[in-house]
Amino acid sequence: MKILGLLCNWCSYAGADLAGVSRYQYPPTIRVVRVMCSTRVEPFFIIKAFLKGVDGVLVGGCHLGDCHYVTGNYYTIGKIYVAKKLLKFAGVNPSRLRLEWISASEGEKFARIVDEFSREIEKLGPLKEELKDDTLLKVAYNVSIKPRARIIAGKHRMLTFLGNKYDEIYTNYEFDRIGDEILRDEMNIETIKFLINEGKGFDEISKFIDKKILYLYLLDMIKNGELSFREENGKYVFLLENEIKKEEKDFSLDISETKDISELKKAHVIIGGGAYGINKAIELSKNGENVVIVEKYPSINKYTIRKHLSSLNDDCKYDEFLALVKEGKIFIANNSIVKSIRDGVVKIIKYPTRVNENCNNCNICYEICPVRTVDREQTIFSRKAIYGRNGAPSTFFLEKESPFCQTNCPAHVDVRGYVARIAEGDFEGAINLIRERLPLPGVLGRVCPHPCEEICRRNGIDGAISIRLLKRFVADWEWENKGKIDLGKMPVNENSKYKIAVIGSGPAGLTVAYELARMGYKVKIFEALPVAGGMLAVGIPPYRLPKDVLNREINAILEMGVEIQLNCRIGKDISFEEIRKNFDAIFIGVGAHKSRKMGIEGENLKGVIPGVDFLREVNIYPENVRAIISGKKVVVIGGGDVAIDAARCAIRFGCDVTILYRRSRQEMPAREEEIRYAEEEGVNFLFLTAPLKIVGKESVEKIECVKMELGEPDESGRRKPVPKKGSEFFIEADVVISAIGQQPDLSFLPDEIKKDGLIYVDENTGTTSLPGVFAGGDAVSGPSIVIEAVAWGRRVAKAIDAYLHGKKIDFDPVERDINRMIASYEDVDIMKRNVVLSIFGKEKRKNIEEISIDERISTFKEVEKGFDKKTAVSEANRCLACRACLGCGICGNECIKNAIDYEEKEKEIEIFAKSIEIDPEIKFNHEFFTPFEVEDILDLGIIMDFNAEKLKKICFLNFEKNKYFEELKERILEKGIEICDADIGVDFKIDFKYSELPYYKRIRRMFS
Repeated sequence: MKILGLLCNWCSYAGADLAGVSRYQYPPTIRVVRVMCSTRVEPFFIIKAFLKGVDGVLVGGCHLGDCHYVTGNYYTIGKIYVAKKLLKFAGVNPSRLRLEWISASEGEKFARIVDEFSREIEKLGPLKEELKDDTLLKVAYNVSIKPRARIIAGKHRMLTFLGNKYDEIYTNYEFDRIGDEILRDEMNIETIKFLINEGKGFDEISKFIDKKILYLYLLDMIKNGELSFREENGKYVFLLENEIKKEEKDFSLDISETKDISELKKAHVIIGGGAYGINKAIELSKNGENVVIVEKYPSINKYTIRKHLSSLNDDCKYDEFLALVKEGKIFIANNSIVKSIRDGVVKIIKYPTRVNENCNNCNICYEICPVRTVDREQTIFSRKAIYGRNGAPSTFFLEKESPFCQTNCPAHVDVRGYVARIAEGDFEGAINLIRERLPLPGVLGRVCPHPCEEICRRNGIDGAISIRLLKRFVADWEWENKGKIDLGKMPVNENSKYKIAVIGSGPAGLTVAYELARMGYKVKIFEALPVAGGMLAVGIPPYRLPKDVLNREINAILEMGVEIQLNCRIGKDISFEEIRKNFDAIFIGVGAHKSRKMGIEGENLKGVIPGVDFLREVNIYPENVRAIISGKKVVVIGGGDVAIDAARCAIRFGCDVTILYRRSRQEMPAREEEIRYAEEEGVNFLFLTAPLKIVGKESVEKIECVKMELGEPDESGRRKPVPKKGSEFFIEADVVISAIGQQPDLSFLPDEIKKDGLIYVDENTGTTSLPGVFAGGDAVSGPSIVIEAVAWGRRVAKAIDAYLHGKKIDFDPVERDINRMIASYEDVDIMKRNVVLSIFGKEKRKNIEEISIDERISTFKEVEKGFDKKTAVSEANRCLACRACLGCGICGNECIKNAIDYEEKEKEIEIFAKSIEIDPEIKFNHEFFTPFEVEDILDLGIIMDFNAEKLKKICFLNFEKNKYFEELKERILEKGIEICDADIGVDFKIDFKYSELPYYKRIRRMFS
């Protein structure tokens, strides 16, 4: 066996001499080379050694921290990390490379290490037997000298120990994922270049890279100017380009030429910069009106314009638009979204570009940035985390994004952070990180509908990470291993002189109490029910949320020093005015415990029970409910979580249960898994069915129903149900449970803070028009999910703290805590066929065990069993640790104009809208090529199949006539490609089906 020792000149080499191991006297298994310092050992030294025939490499440096070059030792760790990664990707066992810290006085230790390492290498055998083909090892050598590899090596200590430009410190797991993504990507690029340079064609390269992934890489590299191509006998041959072409930039509208909208108070607001939006802006500005276009992207350009529905048929006057922007007659809120529309005021969040007006568009930052991410404008291609765009305005943009999961979580819990800690086995660190943003991890780990999972990037590969269940796992682990939840005691400080009243002990109230107690405020909760927890205690059945789980988390908050008074109804047991008199601030979080009426005949008959009332009785007095309804025919009306919970409870009392829902199963607002559980447990469903009246003399006997059909979407975005004439019918029933919605009971409050049955507040702070009175949760928003209530609680707690100290909060304090990006569900869809995610292998989402159906329908035992330790760690290891900008600082270091501003924050802008126009974007199906992607491929001058052969046939799915689609069709026909509408035997498919992007639907609902 041949082993190379790369040893520190001063320490390890001296240690080797003491052990009688030097270049003059050493075992035949090891060749010792003196290096100036272990930090001088570069990854390419190591890989070159393996290419030269060594079977193992031992790197020795002085004890970490003992050397005069202290920080240098840490750089050695980063370099060895990169070398090990590249060896692994090249098919070499990383165990063939070892790093040891040895000082000059440890000669015997060195001799022992040499002996141990020699035996390990002997077990592995000669490298030439392990590595039959050294192609990838040669590629790894090429990668090791590339800037991206050197950045990963050089930034290891900064990112995992010191903190990046955003003061973030990565876990080792997060850094490893970043290393995987960047180094695998570089390996693929260099493999393609190496083999093309060797004269290999597509088929030979596809032995190393899957054909469909290779296809995406080739397109990306052609677009970037790294490759050119020619056609030979119907097959494409690819050639290396010596010089990477730079994107031509005219920057006709510099960022400095656009007007700042911050001071603009009144204007016409156009949301979306497509053909209609631009033309409308021109029309209004010519009439002397101020106009603002709110655009999600950093600039309005030809790629963003085409994404709008109006651009499918209309052209826009782009040059005239640019001129009016320069003249200051049209304002652009670029990189912005509409947060709310209320009382004529449009609230806009303008996210930072992090590149200031000093930028001279030199493009150096783009060239050196190590991170590639999906190009949201040209979705078939990638781009860097910092990139430039020609348009209005022409600007560079540094994309610092929080992970999609964290962004879509209303409380913005650091999902990436706690999942990484679980992956490393640091369960205590994970639970502590979760509690920085929510006090009820065991509860949320069971009942949260996990909006975080809906937008998880892993959906683009093989399914979202089980985020909810991982949260539950660490909460349960803490209890099982410690037997207690210790949130600490309320600190004594300047805040201790203030008294805060919290009305309602639901998730919003508990979160307010928890956050304020952590700050040192004295908090007292008033609860009307005989139990604490609000809707958590009386609205969610024990088979979903066991009482002991809820109670232990509530008790932990009370043990901090928070007081609670049960059976105390405001307006009856104590007046609201009395509370105002005795407390410095009040939070109202009474929840939505009042059922809405169905408004049909027979609703007052005996046996008709409001859904929330039914669940309350089930949770407090289950045996009383059993005695009343056991064995009866129960009909539940509604399709939300309350309806499903009521039905599943009734099943457990031995009832025959049917749910009536006026829409289809697809439109049911209840969680999909809850619907599935109900079906498994024997609940019957009558979809597209609505009740007309309840029939009976004194009590319920039957229900007259009518069949429905779905019409056009209503303001909720769901298709509106319409009765079918002559489809009336009856079903028998003993009990009818009405679960069509809830609202809060606000009878104890003055009218001045109420509006439309809810409390009217500032949405950023929960402030009402009464000084010192705040509100949040369902009392403000109407029925929502638990995590929304938690987010309200965090928001209001910070607002109360600011109020009591005379400070002003202008921005949502919860959102301010994270770097949000502009993301939508489409951002996950575009990952499905993009080169950025293609490097990750598929790994099936972990499922959990459930108790048997027989046990479920006969008891209220918890249905889900949760993860064990091994499964939780394995599932956490599926996390991609998503991020765009690493915060490595390379672009800032290289920018001679000091144009990079890592600390720039988002702005909140309010404009009184004289009118509002919406120019919505298109949502395509990204399972197949989209028309935009095919246009971008055609613009490269190449359109090939997945074997790199000239495309002969293409399948059009859901084609419809419009100007844009017809022009694309003509371009395809000009290439001599046959178009068919049957996809049998055709790999290349374009799906023309489109809809409106949901973001714009939400905006419509804001002002409808």
